[in-house]
Amino acid sequence: MNRVYRNQAYFTGAFGIIALVTTILPAEGWIYFPLLFIFFVMVDCTILAALETDFFHRNTLRWKQIRLIVYPLLVVDVIYTIMPSGVQNSLPEVVFLAVAISFIFNFLYTAVTAVVSALRTPDKPLRRFIMLASLYLLGLLVNTLLFVFVTELITPILLVLFAYIIYRMAMSLSPVGKVEKEIER
Repeated sequence: MNRVYRNQAYFTGAFGIIALVTTILPAEGWIYFPLLFIFFVMVDCTILAALETDFFHRNTLRWKQIRLIVYPLLVVDVIYTIMPSGVQNSLPEVVFLAVAISFIFNFLYTAVTAVVSALRTPDKPLRRFIMLASLYLLGLLVNTLLFVFVTELITPILLVLFAYIIYRMAMSLSPVGKVEKEIER
């Protein structure tokens, strides 16, 4: 196996473990940042794996160069977000706007690159993995909106659904199918 595929598998496992820990521990804001960071690294490894399986080895949306900008922006976003609110309030609003724009850029650009690279790869398990990762991200956004705006009763049901999606993501990397006997001649 290639280093890119091993990294994808390792970060998928790490993501599953951290997702499990975030469901067990009390919901505090700081606990979601390791989850988002590991999810981002896992998607980065997945994009790199999709770029390797692309027949023409195209650098989809210049990902190999842009990812060198995206990681420092992600670190800045996390540092800003875990700052105490008093420190955040003392900073000019331009800083908040810059952090919000970089956060949106990071995840939108990464999502678009993942989808485009999935469309270009002939590897069906990798396509399925990217689809499930997108489904997980969509569910995480819906859960956040439900948690904030509606009620906490739906959240446990969604967390079970998320655990199942993470399981399917990991299993999609190792296709297991029906074993057929070879016909003797």
